[in-house]
Amino acid sequence: MVCVDAGGRIVLVNAQMVRLFGYPREELEGQLVEMLVPDAARAAHPQHRTGYMADPVPRPMGAGMPLAGRRRDGSTFPAEISLSAIDTDEGTLVTAAVRDVTERQCRQDDLERAIRNLETFTYSVAHDLRAPLRALGGFTAALLEDCWDALGEAGQGYAERIKAASEQMAALIDGLLRLSRLSRAEMNLHAVDLGAEASRIAGELQRGGLDRRVSFVIQRPIWALADTPMIRMVLQSLLDNAWKFTSRRDDALIEFGTTPVGDARVCCYVRDNGAGFDPAYVRKLFNPFQRLHTAGEFPGTGVGLASVRLIVERHAGHTWAEGAIGEGATFYFTLNAREIA
Repeated sequence: MVCVDAGGRIVLVNAQMVRLFGYPREELEGQLVEMLVPDAARAAHPQHRTGYMADPVPRPMGAGMPLAGRRRDGSTFPAEISLSAIDTDEGTLVTAAVRDVTERQCRQDDLERAIRNLETFTYSVAHDLRAPLRALGGFTAALLEDCWDALGEAGQGYAERIKAASEQMAALIDGLLRLSRLSRAEMNLHAVDLGAEASRIAGELQRGGLDRRVSFVIQRPIWALADTPMIRMVLQSLLDNAWKFTSRRDDALIEFGTTPVGDARVCCYVRDNGAGFDPAYVRKLFNPFQRLHTAGEFPGTGVGLASVRLIVERHAGHTWAEGAIGEGATFYFTLNAREIA
């Protein structure tokens, strides 16, 4: 902790501050606080300090820009700094809590490096698998077309299974590539009416399923700050799932709306009265390739909800679900994305 007066001079430091920066207490007190700021940021620091004095609202410092401290030996370290104002008889003082986040930054760098390596590996493997998979699919199709009679009933069944398995593998590879692209894609945030997007998707589902009777209840408008193509993918995936898992009901109902949750800027839900799921396995829902229903019951690859979670997390949000077997399901997501000034 360091306490600074209106002129930017240090009036008080605690023992942890002395150890962190390597200065004796007497060398700090009375000096400008800029002595603790790296050379590259020192020129602009008085302006930031003056601005804070004019509007002394407690808040973290430097949102959106890296912060660092400078030790007595000239070395620097990444820092997290929180400011608060104290009114005294001698004027306003500012107290700064300084935390060395070197270890956290290293862990974050290691994590980001591991994620990049995993993405590269996934992308490469998926591409390398495509060629032999295309060959497998092509030869199986030729076998079925040219040798159908020679295969006999058993051989025909085996070839059909090979064809279905290769098609499923191709769908899984496409899912891997989609997840890889989503994790690296650049985001462009705009105001989006989620209700209007959901209505458009619902209309497309109804036009493609004229043999079904499905009621949609969609709240409009629902404005949120989001990357438009990405948030469309979230809505498409959740509404597609609701449509799929209500396919065995004559009175299918799908709802889309908002509900207040904590301090979330926007919390949306997609609710249906379909097949539902066993809540004991809810933690598996958003993991890649994890499915709670067999392909024979409901088709799919298990990538859709994983993509939903990835996109929502890139919007600083969270996802969760509630449901019960035979009683439908509700999927929630929050959006807390903010434009960087």
